[in-house]
Amino acid sequence: MCRVIRVIFILWISIVSTFASEPDFGKFDGTAVIVDLNSAVKTIYGKHADERVNPCSTFKILNSMIALDRGAVFDENETIAWDGVIREYPFWNTEHSMRSAIAVSTVWFYQELARRIGEKQMAEMVRAAEYGNMDTSKSLTDFWLGGGSLKISPNEQTGFLSKLVRKQLPFSLRSQSVVKDIMRLEKHDGVTLSGKTGSCGGIGWFVGFIERDESIKVFTFQIRGEGANGAEAKKIAHQYLISD
Repeated sequence: MCRVIRVIFILWISIVSTFASEPDFGKFDGTAVIVDLNSAVKTIYGKHADERVNPCSTFKILNSMIALDRGAVFDENETIAWDGVIREYPFWNTEHSMRSAIAVSTVWFYQELARRIGEKQMAEMVRAAEYGNMDTSKSLTDFWLGGGSLKISPNEQTGFLSKLVRKQLPFSLRSQSVVKDIMRLEKHDGVTLSGKTGSCGGIGWFVGFIERDESIKVFTFQIRGEGANGAEAKKIAHQYLISD
C-alpha cells in the first residue's frame, strides 16, 4: 500500500509546476510543456498539450537529422544554390547551408533536402523517430506545413526533444550533435538557449531546451489566435524561461 501511495505521489509531483508563476500568454490561447531532465518533473500549462497540429517549421529539427544521416548534405555548412525564385523574405533569396537556413527558417532549403531524401526514406525515418502521427502522405515538400498530413502535440514535441538532448533518437551521434549545435540561439551568464520557431495555420510554436548550470529543461510553447506565430511564441517563452 505504501508503495502504491509513493508511486501516486511521484506521478502527481511530475505534473506540478516548479515555477513561481504561469507564462504570460497575453491575448493568445497558450500551451506550454516543460520537462526538467534532471528531476523528470513535467510542468504543463494550457489545454492543448495532447492535441496534434501541424509542426510547421519545428519539423526542420527532424528534417536536419534525416538529411545528415541520409547524405542529402555532407554537413551543416554545405551550401545549396538558391533557385532564383523570389520569396517573401529577402534573407531566403540567397544560397544557404543548413546552419544558415535553420536560423532564418528557409523553407525552400528544407524542401530541397526533402526531395534529396525522397519519399520512402523520409517516411521510414519519421516513423523510426516516432514523430507525432508519423503521417508523411501529403506532398513530400509540404506534409509538415499548414494543412499537411503530419501532426504532433506539445507533449510529443517535448518527448522528441528530450530524446534529442539525451542523444537517444535513431540517428547517428554525429547528426544529433550537429542539430543540437545549429539550434543554439544564445549563450550568456551560464545560460544556453536552443530552439526552433514554427508558424502555420494560425499556430505559433517555439520548441527547444535551456541549459543553466547543471540543469537542462526541454520545452514546447504553442500559441493560437489572431497574430499567433513562432516569433510571438518565442518572445513568451524567452520571457518566462530566461527570467526563471
